Amino acid sequence: MRSRFGVCVVVAALCVPAVAGAASIREKTTYFAVRGSTLAELDHDLNRRGPYVSETGIRHPGATQVKFDGKVTYERTAEGCAVDKTNLSLDLEMTLPRWIQPKRVPARTKLIWDTLEKDIRRHENHHAAIARNWLKRMESAIRNLRSEPTCSAMEAMVTTVTQRYLAGHERAQIEFDTIEGREVNFRLRRALARAVEAQAGR
Repeated sequence: MRSRFGVCVVVAALCVPAVAGAASIREKTTYFAVRGSTLAELDHDLNRRGPYVSETGIRHPGATQVKFDGKVTYERTAEGCAVDKTNLSLDLEMTLPRWIQPKRVPARTKLIWDTLEKDIRRHENHHAAIARNWLKRMESAIRNLRSEPTCSAMEAMVTTVTQRYLAGHERAQIEFDTIEGREVNFRLRRALARAVEAQAGR
């Protein structure tokens, strides 16, 4: 007997669910072109070309699509039935901006864009890290479940645990976005100040 689960979660970006063993993780990064010579033009192109997230109904400067999947098999034991093997996987697809830079751009515009681009990448990388952490936790929880009287009961328990961890993952992603949204202006100002200072020290 085996059970299978799958879920796809699109995590919104910054806003301005074989053998027993380690789960497999596949990661992919795609880019969308951003054009413009001024900050206003860059902002306009980000809003026009950024990935559309259905959960928010708007486009974002970047996004991370998270898909959990997996299979669990069971074995009969003296106690009834237990988890035999787990084969979980995680697909991460990150979408990030890439500026097609004109020949002549003010140094300050380039500095601000570099600062913003790094922050978008950091933000999306953290979304991916959250997903990887919850995959590891979910796999450990499933593999350490106690036996149930029947395999049907064992499968139901795995389903319950899987749903609990997927819900926990989603809450963690939302909490991260909420915190980031509150601190975005302060964080970018601080990052820009550091970038200006570093540039001046060269």
